[in-house]
Amino acid sequence: MSETRTAAGFVLAHIENRKARYLLLCSTSHGNWLPPKGHADEGDADELATALRELEEETGIRDVALVEDFRQVIEYDVDTPRGKYHKQVVYLLGTTPATKVVRSSEHNDHGWFDLDKAVETLGFEQIKNVLRAADERLRQVGLVD
Repeated sequence: MSETRTAAGFVLAHIENRKARYLLLCSTSHGNWLPPKGHADEGDADELATALRELEEETGIRDVALVEDFRQVIEYDVDTPRGKYHKQVVYLLGTTPATKVVRSSEHNDHGWFDLDKAVETLGFEQIKNVLRAADERLRQVGLVD
């Protein structure tokens, strides 16, 4: 495994009445539900730039407030017909007043889920743990009860 590919995304929360709902997207290609994320492009200055660009490309959402001191990294190996590689995904935490999503062709469904439903919907333990950590961070900074 010679190559590491990097990606970045957002655990994106819409907060109403001190309760968070998290945006998940369903991939058209493999059917997995995940927060918005994508590969870093050469022109991206940093992981925040990648996460913001991917969020807008995948959802149309640009109005995001970054929640400080949240950075979760998951890593895994990917095996494709074209070869194997290692993937590292950095998740940042953001809040948005937006609820309208304009999906790209990369996704065929989306939803805003409370923590329990989001964790139930996600397929991979690593990303479930990222979401739990994000929810805890929102509590720590006093945005949700």
